[in-house]
Amino acid sequence: MTARIDGLVLTRMYISKENLQEFERLYGRPEELFTSFQMNPREYQNLLDSQKHNRSHDVTIFIRKDDKWVVNAKPWYPEGLYRIPSGGIRPDESLAAGAQREAFEETGSRIDILRYFLRIFVRFYSDNRSVDWVSHLILTDWKAGELRPVDTVEIKKVHLAERSEFERFGRIMLKLDVGGLHYREYLHRQAFKILDALDD
Repeated sequence: MTARIDGLVLTRMYISKENLQEFERLYGRPEELFTSFQMNPREYQNLLDSQKHNRSHDVTIFIRKDDKWVVNAKPWYPEGLYRIPSGGIRPDESLAAGAQREAFEETGSRIDILRYFLRIFVRFYSDNRSVDWVSHLILTDWKAGELRPVDTVEIKKVHLAERSEFERFGRIMLKLDVGGLHYREYLHRQAFKILDALDD
């Protein structure tokens, strides 16, 4: 399954058409957005190095708990910066199983998946090179688990955030010279346009 941005084809790599269709059947067909973000050369190389099995996607997991949101921080984040958890689906996993695994590894949470609400196609570029990427955003409810990182190599902290805290997270992200964080600020902002409307 593919989509187009600026006349070029974006693929979902090893998330199969059948895997994606089954996830949409269970949790809904999402809205779609298209965007692009610049990375500095070092950050772009880190992105290339992270593409295990040629991965060009992430699943981003919005976990609600008591009208708050489960967020985490990577080891290199400055104090006070958190993001919505995200990670990759393994080649042999369904989207649902991968999302549940990532939620547990990154936050200690067991989740109930409620809705597949947004798919973002993004092009990361540096000089004349680019990587096409897809983020699959899902809404979930926290079901059980102690809020703590299980994968302590990837994640240093887990936090239960008020909705209002995301404005501060966004300001910190935009101050840093990190294209991936600028994208995460955009992703958070676009996601909450949809999620806030669900609560109206």
